[in-house]
Amino acid sequence: MASIHDTLNYHKMDRRLYERVMESGRISTVARNIIALWMWLELIDINIIHFLKDITIPTLLLNFIKEAEAILDVIRQDSPPSDDDALVAIPFTAGFANEPFNLRFFYFNREVVVRGLTKMLDGVGTLIFNDHLSRMLNTYERAMSFAREQGMNLPTMPQELAQPYNSDIIPSLEDFRSLFITFSIGFALSREEIAEYFNEKMGECVDRVMLERRPVRGSTPMYGRIVFKSQALIDILLNGKRLMKFTIRGTEIWGRKYFPRFGRTI
Repeated sequence: MASIHDTLNYHKMDRRLYERVMESGRISTVARNIIALWMWLELIDINIIHFLKDITIPTLLLNFIKEAEAILDVIRQDSPPSDDDALVAIPFTAGFANEPFNLRFFYFNREVVVRGLTKMLDGVGTLIFNDHLSRMLNTYERAMSFAREQGMNLPTMPQELAQPYNSDIIPSLEDFRSLFITFSIGFALSREEIAEYFNEKMGECVDRVMLERRPVRGSTPMYGRIVFKSQALIDILLNGKRLMKFTIRGTEIWGRKYFPRFGRTI
């Protein structure tokens, strides 16, 4: 079994590109989503990362970033993108595909895309995007290089890097997989309606839905919590935003990351 050190070394290119995307002004959540998307595209033979690792023109990288953002946006939409080919074109990304494709491809295959993204983010992404492990790796490798140059004894690898990497995805605690939602007064939805919306939109992704228990019989809940099967799905849905609006059966709800609070009934 490969060690965490070996796995981080293998994904050095992905980590460096993640840092470059952050340098372009994107926050870490957005940068993670973009790199996870490019890593998933490699699995379908669209090898953007190997091309981007060598480019030195910032504007060219920015073009790929903007197309990745457009892809991540379209998979969150409730309705198909435009029929106008010019409006759904992603020429830089599509240039690496074996056949023509555009944003419509990602919209109509979004369940597959989302499943691939969550697997990347909940799996090896927990290593690639871990700043602590990245700093530890860099420090260790600098010490190794210095020791070799000076003919000194090689340093011992830190235990965190030496331990085997278990690629099995272990679900995180419910609190970390939860989206806190609020309703307008008198416009609450049922648990079933909420679960159906997200399951149809993103694939079978909802673990359970909890709604506020109202003290007055007949009154509608004001807030609730959606527990997803994947922690990464929260970041895909919000994509770096604090609040996101969802429209379900004509009713607007607002969602944000869930933070436990004493006294809350869900």
